[in-house]
Amino acid sequence: MRTLLLFFLALVLAILLVALFRPPMWQPPPSPRIQFIQPPVIQSQGPTTERLTQLSHLAAARIFISDVLVGEGNGCKGAWLIRGDALIAVDLSKAAVVEKDEAKKRATIRLPTPEVLQARVDHERTRVFEVKSTTWIPWASDSDSLRDAVYAHAQRLVAHAAGSPENIGQAKTSAETVIRGFYSEVGWQITLVWPSPADPKPSAVKTAP
Repeated sequence: MRTLLLFFLALVLAILLVALFRPPMWQPPPSPRIQFIQPPVIQSQGPTTERLTQLSHLAAARIFISDVLVGEGNGCKGAWLIRGDALIAVDLSKAAVVEKDEAKKRATIRLPTPEVLQARVDHERTRVFEVKSTTWIPWASDSDSLRDAVYAHAQRLVAHAAGSPENIGQAKTSAETVIRGFYSEVGWQITLVWPSPADPKPSAVKTAP
């Protein structure tokens, strides 16, 4: 019995020694990687009319307008504090690259004049000062129709005020900053020109030799 126990212990010890000192399993060698002598060259193509067209409208400025309107008619009279805002944007689908130098990474882009893209009356911020009847007949006054007429006038007022030369000039400055900053990130120097009344149409693109 003692001999059998010693034999069993020796067998277990032999198995442990084999497991500890066996050679590692074969693994396939790593696949060789191709070493490129020169790194890949990546260059910016610079501005193109097609890429500018894909950007659609560039929001250049948001203008806030406020005014007091007094309306009278339909048997009543009222006063409103009108507040509204308008978005001035540049339509990049009408932009054109008029000059481009690939070697020096310089380009000239002609942009259309900014225009009021969206004008609205902010009904939440608009306040009613007073609305009162101007007739002694109770059912002859219609304050709702007067209010609608005032708001329609206010809508046109906001659009007209937002399109002032001062606001258009502010939108031009903002658009120039955005476009120049965008292309400077890829190493291009951009000159932006705006149409004059005597030359409203963009000229053909000129590529430097």
